[in-house]
Amino acid sequence: MKRLIQIVCIVVMIYSGVQLAKYVYTYFAVEKELEEVQKVVQYAELIALQDINPRIVGWLTLEGTRLDNPVLQAADNDFYLRHNYKDEESRGGSIFMDFRNDAAELERHTIFYGHVLRNGTMFGDLAKFAEQAYANEHPVLFYETTQKKYELHVFAAYETTTDFYYIETDFTDDSYMTFVNEIQARSVITMPVSVSETDRIVTFSTCTTSANDEERFVVHAKVVEIMNY
Repeated sequence: MKRLIQIVCIVVMIYSGVQLAKYVYTYFAVEKELEEVQKVVQYAELIALQDINPRIVGWLTLEGTRLDNPVLQAADNDFYLRHNYKDEESRGGSIFMDFRNDAAELERHTIFYGHVLRNGTMFGDLAKFAEQAYANEHPVLFYETTQKKYELHVFAAYETTTDFYYIETDFTDDSYMTFVNEIQARSVITMPVSVSETDRIVTFSTCTTSANDEERFVVHAKVVEIMNY
């Protein structure tokens, strides 16, 4: 019996070691992937990235953080959960745009998704927007395509479950403002940003670190177009 217990303990230790190694390698791989793509965009224009992968549709940045990523778009919202910017399998996935959105220009409601990574890459720091001080210090994200550049002014952030359908993309004017009012009412922060029926918004969505797979952390921002190439 004692021998059996020892064997079981050894098996558990080996399994745990393997899982830990995979966990650590995930972060190492994501770090390397981001360094590679950031170097490309540093020395060339965004359009050069599309030679690497034509499904790269833009670049998202939050200054003062590690969010500095290409944005991809597939024919569904599953592929880039487990693939990097070169379409290689990656546990860290990519930041990606909802397949229903038009990648050419930010629409009335454009949605971006990404994983929570504890080293702050991808959407690892998104939940920090639940803190008013953090939101005040990081009120604007930047999104750039080969044609346009945008400022994204944060106006709401909250934790929710998938029971609330915050990824709606089809609106009338009335239903749009009902949606905007709903997300503002849910927000745990207050920002000096007003949103009208003629404004466009973006949503950043990520999972939480909770064991509940239905929980999400969501940040909404108003679109301000600042450059048209």
